[in-house]
Amino acid sequence: MKKPRWNRVAGIALTALLASACSVPGAGGPAASSGIQGPRITEPVTPEDVAEMGDTTLRVLADAGEENTLKKLVPLYEKKYPNVKVDVATKGFDDLMKTVVNSMSGSDAPDLAQGNQGYGTDGPLVEAGLLRPLDDVMRAYGWENTFTDGALKQFRWSPDGSIFGSGSLYGISPATEFVGVFYNTKTLDKLGIEPPKTYEEFTRALDKAKDAGTQPLMLGNAEKYPASQVIGLVQAQNVPSRDVRSWISGVPGATIADQGTVDAAKTVQDWAKGGYFGKGYDGISSDDAVTKFSQGQGAFLIAGSWNAPALQESMKGEVGFTLPARADGTRASVGSMGLGWHISAKTENTKAAVAFLDMLMSKEFAQVIADVGRTPVTGGRDVKAASPVVEQVNDIGLKLLADDGQNFYLDWASTTMYDTVGATTQDLLSGRGTPEGFAQGLQKDWLAFAKKQRADAEDAS
Repeated sequence: MKKPRWNRVAGIALTALLASACSVPGAGGPAASSGIQGPRITEPVTPEDVAEMGDTTLRVLADAGEENTLKKLVPLYEKKYPNVKVDVATKGFDDLMKTVVNSMSGSDAPDLAQGNQGYGTDGPLVEAGLLRPLDDVMRAYGWENTFTDGALKQFRWSPDGSIFGSGSLYGISPATEFVGVFYNTKTLDKLGIEPPKTYEEFTRALDKAKDAGTQPLMLGNAEKYPASQVIGLVQAQNVPSRDVRSWISGVPGATIADQGTVDAAKTVQDWAKGGYFGKGYDGISSDDAVTKFSQGQGAFLIAGSWNAPALQESMKGEVGFTLPARADGTRASVGSMGLGWHISAKTENTKAAVAFLDMLMSKEFAQVIADVGRTPVTGGRDVKAASPVVEQVNDIGLKLLADDGQNFYLDWASTTMYDTVGATTQDLLSGRGTPEGFAQGLQKDWLAFAKKQRADAEDAS
């Protein structure tokens, strides 16, 4: 699961890295567009094309974390397309994930909406026929030249939503994000700890902070998913990214109940037992954990790169960011492209919606994305980071992509995995569950989902 906010600068260098970055497991290449209603897009949409629509209202549903981006985008869009008024509605991430399928299936569905990659959200949206395939848009705007097929696979589905990672393209995102380690520079200086560059250095730093009477890690797990991201970061140190992604994508025979995952779960359980997270972390929200960290509680915070702008501001620059390298010098972690943008299959405003996506994905808008602390996937060498800590995020993000190290999010693996991951993680940290039980619980959910998919496919045939 990802709770999005935003990232960093990229430009030509990132585009080049995307061209050599990882492939999501699964069958390759785009399928022929199917299910497209309304006009097919064979070339970039022009202001004249949109003007022919007459006065139009474009309704947009987005995650609340998009507000800063949309405040910049909407005025630019309405200036370029003066006949269109953009009506934006936002919801908190959890609320959006719970309601987006109903919103898109309603009689008053938005023209554009954000979902979330994987079987939990985008799968049901595709299965219900609520999203317009974007293969024609991709070709018209050359997205296949900006992204590798592997990078686009996280937005590819079979038309019935049963196969993730191949088929038609149903979404796109202008940003990338990942989970790493923030550190309080003032606290580390006081403890005589150098910012860790490797995982071994990171674990030694945690032990040193604990021995000095300082809380090593700040954690807020009230929403249940943040601790699973901690496990994911540790898991990434010794489980190949391809294996994790194969499991998430539903490749037959894949497993999450491997020794590397069990060992990661045991490490995080030991941290919890040893007081490394402090007290009451299950009653602290993820946002409150970020606030407490900014106020000096915890030497380190394992969290999404999207928190960098807020921490830079609240900590007045006394914050750094790292992603500890594995033994071989490469990096891997929980991460993906940002939440996907989707066009409704019901929209009568296709060209206006495509023009919106074009502006969002454009090289010209990349600096604006960087200015709000996100990591754009297009742009040029002149795109600059918004702050020093975001610049650190940028540098590490490039290395992560080059190392083929984005592992995606565990809850993408099934329609019920979000709840399963949260419950098994809480049990693990509280001591009610075992590391083996954690891994087996996820695998059990995965197997049940695969069985249901097979049964549904047989019924359909």
